[in-house]
Amino acid sequence: MAGSTRRTLLAGIVAAGTAGGLALPAMLRAAGAPLRLPAGPMRLERVLVRELGGGATITVRRGWEVRFERQARGIIVTGRQISASVDAPPSLADLARIEEQRGTQAMFPIMLSDTGLVLAAGGGPAAAIDMAAALRAAEQMIAKRPQSEERRENLRRYLAEIHRAGSGEFDSLPADLFYPAGTPLRRVEAVALPGGLAGEFELVWDARAVPGEGWLASGERLVITRIEGLERRSREGWTLAPL
Repeated sequence: MAGSTRRTLLAGIVAAGTAGGLALPAMLRAAGAPLRLPAGPMRLERVLVRELGGGATITVRRGWEVRFERQARGIIVTGRQISASVDAPPSLADLARIEEQRGTQAMFPIMLSDTGLVLAAGGGPAAAIDMAAALRAAEQMIAKRPQSEERRENLRRYLAEIHRAGSGEFDSLPADLFYPAGTPLRRVEAVALPGGLAGEFELVWDARAVPGEGWLASGERLVITRIEGLERRSREGWTLAPL
């Protein structure tokens, strides 16, 4: 995940911790007792499924052994990758092998606040992404694409471009990944396309905590891109359980 530092489009919305979605739970935690930490090593798993068009998908599964420790006023999460697999169409077999061999150690350590929100990963800040600026960049990218005479072909091309900009690599961690805030996050934003067409991004992040413990049980992040009745999805699932 390149230390969660590569700026992606909608993944950054979650990493930023939008004011309405995460701020209040964080304030409530700050007023209570310190967060409970898992006593031993845990297995963090991530499954990313991306639609490629034509019914094809690529699925990337990774697992890490992680440990939680208190540090100063916050929490540090250390870890190492222990599994990786990629399922992809035969035409992408070479890329799948490269992805399986890609290291992810740069994402650690992950620093959490005393309320459990991700502050930094891999030694760098978990910076916010300005959504409007990202959407403008996507619009400019799409506008530069050569026009096809076949309108539906154009729509498919635009959809792929929007989806690539919107889903990225999900490289930014959800702000409340390890200690879910308990409030689902949903954002929808429109993007202008050449020829007066309209598309949109939709982002949904929903996670639940282990009852009585507070840390992640499971969560799913979904990015949907739409244009003129066409739709493409990417989804990312996270789980945390005893190793």
